[in-house]
Amino acid sequence: MKNILKILTLWIFGIGVGFAQSELPFFEQNAFDFYRLEILKANPVEKRISVYRYFSDFQDSNRYSAEGECLKNPVFKNQINEVDKTAYGQNNIDSDKFELNFSEIDRKQFKIRKNGRGSFPKLFISYPMVSINNSKRFFVNIYENYERRTNNYHIELDENGRVIDWCNSYHETIIIH
Repeated sequence: MKNILKILTLWIFGIGVGFAQSELPFFEQNAFDFYRLEILKANPVEKRISVYRYFSDFQDSNRYSAEGECLKNPVFKNQINEVDKTAYGQNNIDSDKFELNFSEIDRKQFKIRKNGRGSFPKLFISYPMVSINNSKRFFVNIYENYERRTNNYHIELDENGRVIDWCNSYHETIIIH
């Protein structure tokens, strides 16, 4: 009986290990680091940018999912899905994907905010998306939001969180009186 329990335990443990998902990198952190180190060099901003530490603030639910038509290998809304929320594990306060690491940011360029308030420009980062056709292509959009204009930076990452390609577009709201 003891041998059967040992075998059963090892079998269950083996199945659990066999079906365990690989750990996904913190795509939003990688995209933010690329934005602050590379994109801001190409597209400087005159004012300090308001940034938010926690995912519940920097992932604004009012953001639309902009298409990355300007990428070398374009992606459209019908070709991507959100990364599986259970596998990504961001909703747990103990998760390493719960808050951005700002230890190396330039405080002259960024102002860290505690909530969704703050002056313009404000920075928002989309929840990671994955390609339907190629599960090794991930996408994160960074939105540099002004009062009536939003600069959209479309960043493509590989499964390890390294940036493959990026491009930018914009969205402008026109008010007619």
